[in-house]
Amino acid sequence: MRRSTFAAGALAGACGATLASRGRVRADSSVSVLYAGSLVTVMERAVVPALAKRGIAVKGEARGSAALANFIKAGLRSPDVFVSADPRVIDGLMGAANKDLVAWYAIFATTRLVLGYAPHSPFAPDFAAAAAGRKKLTDVLLSPNLRLGRCDPAIDPKGYRTILAAKLMEADDGPPGFAAKLLGDDRNAAQIFPEETLLARLETGDVDAAFLYATESVARKLPAVELPVTANLGDASQAAHYATVSVTVDGVKHAGAPAAYALTIPSAAPNPDGAAAFVAYLFSKAGTALLEASGVTTQHPVVRGDRSAVPAAVRAALG
Repeated sequence: MRRSTFAAGALAGACGATLASRGRVRADSSVSVLYAGSLVTVMERAVVPALAKRGIAVKGEARGSAALANFIKAGLRSPDVFVSADPRVIDGLMGAANKDLVAWYAIFATTRLVLGYAPHSPFAPDFAAAAAGRKKLTDVLLSPNLRLGRCDPAIDPKGYRTILAAKLMEADDGPPGFAAKLLGDDRNAAQIFPEETLLARLETGDVDAAFLYATESVARKLPAVELPVTANLGDASQAAHYATVSVTVDGVKHAGAPAAYALTIPSAAPNPDGAAAFVAYLFSKAGTALLEASGVTTQHPVVRGDRSAVPAAVRAALG
């Protein structure tokens, strides 16, 4: 878990006046944001400082997206904004069966899986050779004594996407049984680390390699090997192929699909106007440019659910 309170400040101008009139605002008028752990660097080093300069203070917490959704369901968190690494996680908060915790969400960015590796790992030359096409990545990954890091598939989309990617690599041209040989059990405790600490373990060499989003490798300037487009979950044109594999974890089935980030403002957000200002900034030209510079591949946001529930400030940003 990573929980931080970022630069203090107040929402400015008319927005601040509106906040006071709503009656559902925490005393300091900050914006509470729960976000996927893969966005830690982007949020802390880019988005939050930029918002602070605009008078918007953010209190952020990073974890696996599924874990954050479970907190919201259980009433353990009541955020103003929830940013998930998988839109389907937000689907699980919608509808009467889920007390209409969320009415809408917007898919605003895509990403792909890559294989990041520790710069000083003894296997670094082999991964560099794989990146240059001189070695097969599947062969390098099966090297004896290689320490692989990944996220828990029960609470983190990147965790189950790692399993899906391994299965796709095996189906393409990997050796028979590649996924099982590489990963062991789906929740192999020797390989699983919290998403918000996995990057640090990779940077220090505690693990030799880890499945990451391209967003993370770019933001942290970590060397990485591109996975084949047929396995990286990053190409919408490959959606039918990705769907040929699936994994079931704790009774929940996850089918292969293109990877995307989505966000929402929950129905009971304590600071709805602050949340709208946060989201509108992300969707603005300045916000989009900042995300792109941080390694996030943005797209024009696509709204799912009740579009009439989208705040006016966010609709204006959507055009």
